[in-house]
Amino acid sequence: MSMKLQRLRIENFKLFRAPLEIDGLTDGLNLFAAPNESGKSTVAEAIRAAFFERHRSSAVEHLRPWGESSATPTVELDFELDGKPCRLTKAFLGKKRCELSIDGKAMDGAVAEDHLAALLGFKFPGKGASTPEHMGIPGLLWIRQGTSHDISSAVGFASDHLRNALGESLGELASSNGDAVLKAVESERNELLTPAAGTPRGAYADAIRLRDELDGELKRLRVDIEAYQSGVDRLSSLRRDHQRDEAARPWAALREQLAGAQQRLDEAKGLADRKAAQDAALRQATVQVNALRTQLQAMEREESTVVQREKNLLTVREGLAKALEELQAWEPRHAAAAQADSAAREALRLARQAAARTAQERAVEGLAEQLAALTQSHAKAKGEQDKVTRLQAEAQSLAVPDGELKRLQRCADTLRTAQAKLDTVATALEFDLLPGADVRVAGAAVSGSTRQTVIARTGIDIAGVGRITVLPGGADLEGLAIERDRARDELAERLQALRAESVAAVEERERLQASRKSEAAAAVAVLAALAPKGLSALAADIALREARLVEAREVLQAMPASTDAPATPIAQAESEEGAARAALSDASAALNDAKVAAGNAREQVNAAEAELAAVKATLSDPQRAGRKADAGAALTDALAQHSAIQDKVGELAQQLQTVNLPVLSQDVERLERSVKQAEAAHSQRANDITRLEVELQVKGAAGLEEAASEKQRELDHATRRCAEFERRSKALDHLLRLLREKRSALARRLRAPLQKHLDHYLQILFPGAQVEVGEDLSPGRITRQGLRGAQSGEFEELSVGAREQMGVVARLAYADLLKEARKPTLLILDDALVNTDEERLKQMKRVLYDAATRHQILVFSCHPEAWRDLGVVARSIP
Repeated sequence: MSMKLQRLRIENFKLFRAPLEIDGLTDGLNLFAAPNESGKSTVAEAIRAAFFERHRSSAVEHLRPWGESSATPTVELDFELDGKPCRLTKAFLGKKRCELSIDGKAMDGAVAEDHLAALLGFKFPGKGASTPEHMGIPGLLWIRQGTSHDISSAVGFASDHLRNALGESLGELASSNGDAVLKAVESERNELLTPAAGTPRGAYADAIRLRDELDGELKRLRVDIEAYQSGVDRLSSLRRDHQRDEAARPWAALREQLAGAQQRLDEAKGLADRKAAQDAALRQATVQVNALRTQLQAMEREESTVVQREKNLLTVREGLAKALEELQAWEPRHAAAAQADSAAREALRLARQAAARTAQERAVEGLAEQLAALTQSHAKAKGEQDKVTRLQAEAQSLAVPDGELKRLQRCADTLRTAQAKLDTVATALEFDLLPGADVRVAGAAVSGSTRQTVIARTGIDIAGVGRITVLPGGADLEGLAIERDRARDELAERLQALRAESVAAVEERERLQASRKSEAAAAVAVLAALAPKGLSALAADIALREARLVEAREVLQAMPASTDAPATPIAQAESEEGAARAALSDASAALNDAKVAAGNAREQVNAAEAELAAVKATLSDPQRAGRKADAGAALTDALAQHSAIQDKVGELAQQLQTVNLPVLSQDVERLERSVKQAEAAHSQRANDITRLEVELQVKGAAGLEEAASEKQRELDHATRRCAEFERRSKALDHLLRLLREKRSALARRLRAPLQKHLDHYLQILFPGAQVEVGEDLSPGRITRQGLRGAQSGEFEELSVGAREQMGVVARLAYADLLKEARKPTLLILDDALVNTDEERLKQMKRVLYDAATRHQILVFSCHPEAWRDLGVVARSIP
């Protein structure tokens, strides 16, 4: 059974809101190349949704265009199935429907969906959206974007269909007696060994565990026996050592050595303390010498600063004179700038005053104009209001009750119909009388040419002739007359109720009412434009504008009168005022800086004079010479004392060099530890002797040798049982391996058709390569030539790109197998080779071109330049 798509139309489907139609699909290769986000995968998803999703499913909200919560995703497919024309139409979520036509036979709803699933080899889920496990053959051959390298699960979901395509023999292999034997052997073997790793389990594992436990217990008993014998020897050694120490008492001699070392350490520490005291005295003497030297140096510096202070005084006096000259230069400039600023401010005031009066005059004029316009609008609005009232009243007076005109028209139609029927069956009288003829019909005079119909017995009187009686015929004449009279009476009653003469008058009355309503609406619109907030609000606005106008006129009258001299433009006045203000600010700043500089110079002169006077006063002090002489004598004494202390420190340092204080401290510490260790070892040995005596007494009463012999017998029995289990498990494992090898050989022969198709494509992609077909019919171990000779590995060990290529090749082989079994073989590749390099892609194009001679293939790609040599024209998504 072949399947070939011919046309696709989708609407309101994800990014396609407007209808999208693709037709003219060929039987072989169909290439769609377009950039990302252009809708290629959406088209592929629309094909999958049309077949795999129930039309009544509520789990397909993702099919709607984004932001279109009320849209109805629709897919329409024209295809050929085994040579028969088919059309499938599905609409989801909104107006749900499913319509299927196969060779003119129509089906719809779930019946159509189930029929199509049975034909194409897939199934629907119990509820919710369709998943890969339900997609069967199409799920295997229609490669979704990013899944071409993952083939095992897709093969598993289509395995039943593939096995059926291989024939009944493969199914019989799984249900044969040989498989029953294999399962029995496998079951017995798996009772003793794990299926995967072949490690012991069950009774075999229990036997091994018991053997290991007995072996461990026996080893522990033997360790206890050895420990008992070692303990007896150790107890003898401990008693001997304890008796020797009791006699020798080595810790007493160590204590005597400790006392001597402690005495030597104390003497050394006394010498170090004396040196530390002399070091402190030397530091004090050094500080005193430095202080006296600093005092004498300061006195010498005071004597040298008199000349420097006099030079500094002359310098600051010169600076004061210059600062006073600068201050005198800026005072007249500041006065001129202040006068110019005052004049500019007065000019600006006059300009603003003139501008304010001009603005107020314009405001008064504007308010007067607004008031006039509002008054005019109010008058017009009042007229429109009166017009609206009049028109609404006229429309109300012309009103016809709802539905009454239609009822009148129906009555008139009924009367006309009844009269027409009556005229048809009534007796007609036509007169063509000569002038002066005296003829009466039912007492009424008749003259000239006329026509009348009579429905009852009627007399015709002719003067000078006599009377003619007309008797009308017709079976329904009387009923028709009654019907006519009832219609006429009802029409007359309704016209009387409306005080109208005819139906046309009522129709004209209704037309006039509509006209008045329209005119009233137009007048309301004009009124709303003239007075948006109503007449009262407009009147209030007029009163407000009048009050503002009075207030503005009062403000204008209160303003100073304008002068005859032309006023300076306000912009010019503001510019001149700003320039004058800036000039005054600069002059004020400069004057202030000159004042500050003069003040600072005056302060510097005062400070210099004070400093010079202070130095001269200090040098002229009569006691200063005595203090300087005392400081010199004190320095001489301090230097002598410093030298004597320094000699003592050197002497003590030389004595300390002959004594090693750290070593003496270590001697005391070492001997103290030795005494404690000797005493502790003697005490610990006594404790060990007591503990060992108790332990050996307990172990001697436990019968360790007898327990060890009993454990040995139990261990020998457990070892023999483990050996029996080992022989049985190895035999079963070997038998199972032989049975599986035989079964695998048979399965390989049965899978030969699939192997043939795989080998066909593999030789195009990897010349000389071989691939094994696994038990689940998916590609297994692959052997091919590499740079280092033949290389072999499992399918899952290949790179992602190689698995992509093998995934496409395998699906093409499955399609060949299914085609031979008359199953549908449409293939869809949605960006299936994105990880394939340029050289491999060339080989894959050969593979696809070869497969397209037997199958229809739809290729979707975002790299049009990579497929230019495929042999078909690339189509874009409209």
